[in-house]
Amino acid sequence: MTTKQLLKSPSLITGLILCCGIVFFRFVYPPVAILSWDVFGYYLYLPAQFIYHDLKINDLSWVNMIMEKYQPTETLYQLYKVQEVNWVIKESIGLAVLNAPAFFLAHLYAMVSGFATDGFSLPYQYGFAISGLVYACLGVFMFRKVLLEFFNEITSSILLILIVLGTNHFQLTAFDGMLSHNYTFTLYAFILWFTIRWHQEPKMWYAAGLGLSIGLAILCRPSELVCIIIPLFWKIYDLESLRNKWNQVILHWKHLLILIFMVFIGGLPQLAYWKYLTGDWIYYTYQNPGEGLDLLAPYTWKFLFSFRKGWFIYTPIMIFAIIGMIGLNKRQKAAFFPVLIYFLINLWVVSSWTAWWYGGGSYSQRAMLPAYVLLALPLGYFMQWLWKQKAFIRWTGVGMISLLLLLNLFQTWQWAHGIIDRTRMTKAYYFATFGKTQATPEDRKLLMIDKLAPEIIPDDKSGLRYKKLFSDDFENAQQQGLTMSDTAFSGKYSLRMTTASPFAGGFTIPYQEITQQDYAWIRVSIRVFPIQPLEEPSASLVASFEHQGGVYKYQAESIGKTEYKVLTGQWNLVSFDYLTPDIRSKEDLLKVYFWLQGKNPMLIDDFTVEAWEPIE
Repeated sequence: MTTKQLLKSPSLITGLILCCGIVFFRFVYPPVAILSWDVFGYYLYLPAQFIYHDLKINDLSWVNMIMEKYQPTETLYQLYKVQEVNWVIKESIGLAVLNAPAFFLAHLYAMVSGFATDGFSLPYQYGFAISGLVYACLGVFMFRKVLLEFFNEITSSILLILIVLGTNHFQLTAFDGMLSHNYTFTLYAFILWFTIRWHQEPKMWYAAGLGLSIGLAILCRPSELVCIIIPLFWKIYDLESLRNKWNQVILHWKHLLILIFMVFIGGLPQLAYWKYLTGDWIYYTYQNPGEGLDLLAPYTWKFLFSFRKGWFIYTPIMIFAIIGMIGLNKRQKAAFFPVLIYFLINLWVVSSWTAWWYGGGSYSQRAMLPAYVLLALPLGYFMQWLWKQKAFIRWTGVGMISLLLLLNLFQTWQWAHGIIDRTRMTKAYYFATFGKTQATPEDRKLLMIDKLAPEIIPDDKSGLRYKKLFSDDFENAQQQGLTMSDTAFSGKYSLRMTTASPFAGGFTIPYQEITQQDYAWIRVSIRVFPIQPLEEPSASLVASFEHQGGVYKYQAESIGKTEYKVLTGQWNLVSFDYLTPDIRSKEDLLKVYFWLQGKNPMLIDDFTVEAWEPIE
């Protein structure tokens, strides 16, 4: 393309400038510990197979070595044990497939440059970051091609700016491009473009490209299965259009077969991995009972309007895209129903995830990023409608949208500098720091409680309300048929623990009976009397939550810990604090009990469970 031709395409110039901006800010804020947390799980397939030749992770020693050397994650939540010796990776394989070329180039560079060829040294970290930038820029240019199917150069340029700079697209590409949403945005641009092109001029390679793009999107995130709605409903808006669509599909039935085949090819790596690891073609890896899809009870209101991560709170410009659905219906009936149906079903699915705020790696709702490819269409028709209004309405609307774009850029900067917290935002803190370039200690007191901090009940309990949940001095244990001793810390009796009955003091209570607030502090305490010297393991106090029979946030506190200084032949106090997790349901059960793990008997007495809940 010549300079003259380039100047005739403002959308192309806009795309180039935006890509340069994404790359520039990626280097202004250089990536640190890229292959960490969820990304660690997405990436682990590559070093496991091609460096350590241990895809089943039979030998956990190399993973522990990586954990110790690079500290990519605090806990190995990315792995689940199967078949006694194998470990299955929780995250999908899609990003490993898409980033495989970058991995091999980084491995080659590490070999010739003297860096550690362990899969996590700097060449691998930066190789992954550069790969993320390549996919981000590819996504911008494919998105531009989609926009030009509907709008002129000027409108397409405006939409590129609004989507890239006016939403969390900028944060998820320039600051956090390693998450799957960056890649699925690009794949959605391909999906929509191939859909449009096939319906305009049915060709086998369009069908193949569409199928492969769908398969890869699902490979990256299984929930992206909803993208099938796009080609399925495209150009359907009444009975006549339905008949025309059906006739077109029947006429080109071979295209449908190749599309289905390519979807299968795209998803085959995941199926093959599950079959190899577990013996099953389909395997559910999200085994933590504390998380999952609650499709019958979605968190849609919080997803959209919560100050913690609400989409309309932190990406308000997309409200105009929703309003623009009216214009889309009037101007592009072929696109209206697929966009609307996709938006509603996708919103339902992504807001049904129990951790609806999607962790701490993003600004606003990262799960919505792929949807922007489609939502740009109603946004574009809203902008066209706005431009045709009277001057006052037109310039008021343009001014408001411009301010929202600037607000998004400023708040992205706040996010990058920790002023907007990644998981703990509240309404009070949001307005206390609105427009600020620095958050004060007083401001930070308005944040949600830090559930990743050490779990110690604060000394200042002025903002907490106390309640005793449970107490057992075992004076009535004899009536329950339990073995007692007349050596007691208080009262007449204590309970003698033996291997024949290793559990005691079992206490269960629904979360809703503990508190109606977002959290509560739990303190579990007991008096123990070791009859013989402690062995390892000896005994533990246990607290956990249970959802439909599955246990999450399990915490076992060993009485043998040094700080307890438990002595033989006398009574000792053992106590620990437990912060309730982000619960899945208010009906979930808190379970607390004492567990004798060793063989040596001991006495216990005065088992107590207390709670402190925040005062409204």
